[in-house]
Amino acid sequence: MKPITLTARNRRSFPLVECNYQPMRLAGFQAHCGKTVAPAFHSISNNYFQREARRDFVGEACFFVAIIVTIAVPLFSMASALRELCGAIGQF
Repeated sequence: MKPITLTARNRRSFPLVECNYQPMRLAGFQAHCGKTVAPAFHSISNNYFQREARRDFVGEACFFVAIIVTIAVPLFSMASALRELCGAIGQF
């Protein structure tokens, strides 16, 4: 449907729409579904793991190790503080 170019006096209403609109037809055109061959899911994942995943793995592994080391230092400090606290409480 195509809108009519005339505007209404009340600008808060929706534009008028011509309901008798009919699109033009193409002579001799027949729509058939084309058979497109899509790659299988396993071939997509194989291509990803062969090409892209290997490049990203080293950087992600280094980042993971850095996070683990950053987390491990405060955990060892907390364990040492708890050991000292338990030792101080046990003396009373």
